Amino acid sequence: MKDKISLLDTIPTHAHHVWTEQDSDGCLVLVYHRFPKAWLSKLFSRWYSPLIHVPLEQFGSEVWLLMDGIRTTEEVIHEVVMRHPDEENFPQRLALYISRLHHDGLIELKVTSCQ
Repeated sequence: MKDKISLLDTIPTHAHHVWTEQDSDGCLVLVYHRFPKAWLSKLFSRWYSPLIHVPLEQFGSEVWLLMDGIRTTEEVIHEVVMRHPDEENFPQRLALYISRLHHDGLIELKVTSCQ
């Protein structure tokens, strides 16, 4: 039987194909190529932008910047919660947010070696 791994014990890292830009409000925008191959981009550029832009709000930008490949998900969540102690259900919301980033392929979750 496969051992289950807790999301909190993983180390989130940015996916290699995603880079960031900053918007006028100081929040981050995740940017990546819409098509995996250059020829697809050329073929469909008439109808689709070759890049996808995903704007992050304040909390999302904070989370993204804390995901440095060293901190665990639990440490990232703890850090953001400490900065915003009055947010309701914040740890659960942040865990769901990080899980969604992983599901969408924007981050990778590495298993810590102390499992």
